[in-house]
Amino acid sequence: MSTSPLKTLSPAELAKLEHAFAADPSSDAYKPLAEAYLGMGRFMEAMVVCKKGVKAHPNAADPRLLLARVYLQQGKDKKALEEALGGLQVQPADKAALRMVGMLQLKTGEAEPGKSNLLKAFEADPTDSETLALMQQYKVEQPKAAAPAPAPAPVAAPVAAPVAQAPVTAAPVAQAPVAAPAPVANPNPAAAPRVSSPAGRAIPAPQPSPAAQPRPQPRRPVVVDEVDDDDDDDVGSKRRGKQGGSSKYITLGLFVAAVLSIGGYYAYSRHMKELNREFKKHLDGATEQLKHDSFDSYKKAVEQADKALEVFPDSTAAHGYLAYAWAIRWGEHGGGDDARRKAEEHLDAAKKGGEVSSHLYAAEALIKTYGGKGKDALGELEERVKAFDAQGKASSLLYLTLGLAQMNAGDLDRSRDSLDKAQGLSPDDPRIYASLGAVYRRLGQDNTAWQKYDFALRYEKDHPESMLGKSLLMLDQETPGLDLYELASKMLKKLLEADPPPSPRQLATAQLARSLLISRVSLAMDTLKPDIQQKLSEATGVPVDKAAARTMLDKAEKDGFALDKTNPELFLIKGRRLLLEGQADQAVSAIREAIKVDPTRAQLYVELAKALMAKQGGEKEAAEALTTALKTMGDSPKLVLMLGQAYQRQGKLDEALAQYQRAVKDPKAKNPEARLAMGTIYRERSDWDKAKEQLDKAVQEFIGQPDRAALALTELGRVYVGKGDTAKAEDSFQKAIEANGGYGPAYYFYATMLSKDRKQGDKVKMLAQEYLKIEPKGEHAPELQRLASGG
Repeated sequence: MSTSPLKTLSPAELAKLEHAFAADPSSDAYKPLAEAYLGMGRFMEAMVVCKKGVKAHPNAADPRLLLARVYLQQGKDKKALEEALGGLQVQPADKAALRMVGMLQLKTGEAEPGKSNLLKAFEADPTDSETLALMQQYKVEQPKAAAPAPAPAPVAAPVAAPVAQAPVTAAPVAQAPVAAPAPVANPNPAAAPRVSSPAGRAIPAPQPSPAAQPRPQPRRPVVVDEVDDDDDDDVGSKRRGKQGGSSKYITLGLFVAAVLSIGGYYAYSRHMKELNREFKKHLDGATEQLKHDSFDSYKKAVEQADKALEVFPDSTAAHGYLAYAWAIRWGEHGGGDDARRKAEEHLDAAKKGGEVSSHLYAAEALIKTYGGKGKDALGELEERVKAFDAQGKASSLLYLTLGLAQMNAGDLDRSRDSLDKAQGLSPDDPRIYASLGAVYRRLGQDNTAWQKYDFALRYEKDHPESMLGKSLLMLDQETPGLDLYELASKMLKKLLEADPPPSPRQLATAQLARSLLISRVSLAMDTLKPDIQQKLSEATGVPVDKAAARTMLDKAEKDGFALDKTNPELFLIKGRRLLLEGQADQAVSAIREAIKVDPTRAQLYVELAKALMAKQGGEKEAAEALTTALKTMGDSPKLVLMLGQAYQRQGKLDEALAQYQRAVKDPKAKNPEARLAMGTIYRERSDWDKAKEQLDKAVQEFIGQPDRAALALTELGRVYVGKGDTAKAEDSFQKAIEANGGYGPAYYFYATMLSKDRKQGDKVKMLAQEYLKIEPKGEHAPELQRLASGG
């Protein structure tokens, strides 16, 4: 079910909502607060607030429907349905309640009541876009209007019976009966009735053929004959009889022509209805297959859209679907030049229709993005999205495509925001969740990435891209452990043995991920006891013997590159493996190969910079590589941030600050990492006011990222310590711990500050003990062991 995209709130805005609700729990303040919590993924708080809203407003559907949305976003469809039914019970005619109940019933298998409730929602408001979208999604046909009564057939004027003629002088001659006027051919074809086809073209209503449509007969004028004798009267009588007989035949002919014309029209209408039904069936089939987001489903989507084109060869919609499916098969599944050619051909054909199609616009953006014209794609697509939003027709497909293009350009924060909006509009789309998993993984927010991949797999079991992403996420961890190694191994095995198989590109990526798994497991074996080594070997299929494991690794890597030599992701995974094995130079070479394959992907330069900075003294080379990339690609926020970090690692703080300021120059852009880095530099320089300004903004922008928020709050606490404001410093440290109780430095700096006050001995000891639980061998462990013991 569509929902409006939720706005991310600042801490101040959220606090205002919380205060308003606390001040009057019986008011409508529950609604914006619950929606804010829902948008932040804080389901428990959203649930509590909604339940209070239900209690305060027992006769309103809204709080129950909002609670249903909370359950729905957690995948608890049955609970969501219970709450939605409760809302319908208190407001039986509410269109939102009818719509949600209908959607949930259809989703949980209650087809008939679900269709019935969606139709009731439609009857309540036939123009509601959300209801119409759900009806299309679940193939619920709109009620058909009653057919108009057929027009009465033309009836011929009665013919007078022959009358005996008396010899009358100067009597008026009776006029021959005149038939009903025959249908007149339309002199203006543009004014002919038109029938809409699904192809989006207006089709002229059928006109009778020239053979079946007699020419209009002119009316005979009334004539008075002056008659002088009986012979003339006889002639006049014969003339009248002849005219009457001719009129009867003309009337009969016109009647037959009219019947044939009406019959032809209805036959044509019936034929068009059958074509429309056939077209819709195939286009619905293509839509359903696109939702599955797999190599096999894109092939089936193409088959269905091709069949739709057979019905209406000029259909913009069908060409748009085909352009979109082929663009993904080319850019994401390694379909090669043939897939690209077909995507571009269907795109050109769709454009000729001159009609609005979200699939057409999405296909155009993907083709440009994967063709190395990412900047053009972004600019055009942003305008499209704004136009759709201005018309109240926000498109999840366009927001998804915009997020993918932004991710490709390295603008990860904006990509996340666009994908969040797409997910809000289409909360059951696995492709959106998998894309969110990828962007959060690149942002380093592993817990959130894991959650997004899980949602994708909930809505599409064995979703290939999510299984790949989740496997690589597990293998990115510093110390995955036996459980994660085993889970990653099972997922990769399922991918490699799937029937129908994933795309060659996905199989190749799975092989490289398998090689990374073998490398990591083999390295981990050195630290384990023999019995644990054997367990790990059995769980992952990786031999304990190093040589055997290396042979297996080499084979997996070779098989992967044999499947897809032009996939930069393979070189990137190889580079990560080499870096973990301590082969930094070889890792840099592998990532440079990835950049040769696709020099337009900002993320590859980010990975190159990471690898270079892992080398001793590699910061300078990293800065040079990033500068070159920025000249080629323009101001990618992620590249600018990385360049600032490279300068900071070299001790060039002024150059670093210049890059961080460049990263946040756009007032609409959020770049909390750059603000955090600036705040840290200003704190180190004791420029407290500037440090506070940047760190405050970083905390606000890190909403929904508890680990990063904890780091920024800890830095802010240190700023207050420097200013001598102990109360505010304590508040910041406490908030850091609340944000992420596992962030050790917050405990350390908090304990260090309090240790100067002898009255705080117990609290200092407690904080020190907590730190030692989290990081027993951490950087600050020796000092905190002393404080924990009361020293």
